[in-house]
Amino acid sequence: MKKTLLAAALLAGFAGAASAQSSVTLYGVLDGGVRYQNWNLSNGPFSRVDISTSSIAVVSGTQSTSRFGVKGVEDLGSGNQAVWNLEGQVNVNDGSAGSYSQWQRTSIVGLRNDAWGQVDIGRQLNLAFKFAGAPIDSAFGVNAPIINISGVMGITAVRQSNMLMYQSPSFSGFKFGAQYSFNTGLANGKQLATGAGAADNATGSAFDTGNNMRNISGAVSYANSGFYVTGVYDKFTPASNTLAGANGGGVTSWIVAGAYDAKVVKVGVAYNQVRGGLIQGQATSSVSSDIVNPFNNGGIVFADGAGTNAWNINASAPVGANGTVMAAYQGQSHTGVVADVGGATQLTWGLGYSYAFTKRTNVYAIYSYVNNYQGIAGLSGNTGTVGLRHAF
Repeated sequence: MKKTLLAAALLAGFAGAASAQSSVTLYGVLDGGVRYQNWNLSNGPFSRVDISTSSIAVVSGTQSTSRFGVKGVEDLGSGNQAVWNLEGQVNVNDGSAGSYSQWQRTSIVGLRNDAWGQVDIGRQLNLAFKFAGAPIDSAFGVNAPIINISGVMGITAVRQSNMLMYQSPSFSGFKFGAQYSFNTGLANGKQLATGAGAADNATGSAFDTGNNMRNISGAVSYANSGFYVTGVYDKFTPASNTLAGANGGGVTSWIVAGAYDAKVVKVGVAYNQVRGGLIQGQATSSVSSDIVNPFNNGGIVFADGAGTNAWNINASAPVGANGTVMAAYQGQSHTGVVADVGGATQLTWGLGYSYAFTKRTNVYAIYSYVNNYQGIAGLSGNTGTVGLRHAF
């Protein structure tokens, strides 16, 4: 009996010691609301009929994508830690998961040290989001539909698979990062020449590394006394096993951005250029099947001579003890080949208000207006959402 009790005590002691060296955290966000949206388009080169349509619907993930995740850390000694993270999307409106995979948002394992930084392997948010998305747009971030900063910038290719990523610690305010994806998992768009064009489909084996779309990216930032500035560079290389073999040489994107937190207001500005094609994340198919989108409804479009210029100005300010007002204005213009097929300048502005009951629960109202959506001349839309968000 005494031996049994002693063994149990020893096992409990070992278990306690082990648990003290590692931790597992469950977390998530649930964001649901009611959205009104209307779209209008006069008959033009990309529509077969005049379009005037509207809808009211229960939606998920307006201010933040609804999600569920689990993450952990284990102390390896000498300041080293093993880290991992699994995160999937949850659609509050119908209880479904994301369409890509169970852990489509994050699936990584890595090593971390406060002295030299962190290295991750797997699928996660890219450097453009980490350095130029979340830190810059304190108003609508990269999530609120239509007005989010990623809707017009290279940040759109927000998650990539099969990736190695390094992020440094802060060196007197400076941070830098690098990533390489062996196969991004992003959609490969159409080749644009003088019109919509046919899909430049892959053929043959995808075993060869060169037969996958790849990405290389670098980023640097500096933060000090409320100021934050950053620069990000991306290059996407097309698969080499295409049917026509004419995907273009590659798509490049660079972003320069800055933010200042004056306590009474936080302001962010960003500018982006994309060349050699398009980085598009939105789809017009959700507006109307009568709209023919020459940009293939999202993904990476490889097209030599094509490109975009984009900008974003945003601000958020506290109102009272628990309120925040938000505003943003952004645009995207097209250059080169895309302009030849009617790439009109997209202009968007938005207003919002959030009220926090606690640090974890808030209600919000967001409105935005867009003209020439996705570069389609005359396609305009109004979007208004009221919702409730809870983080745990």
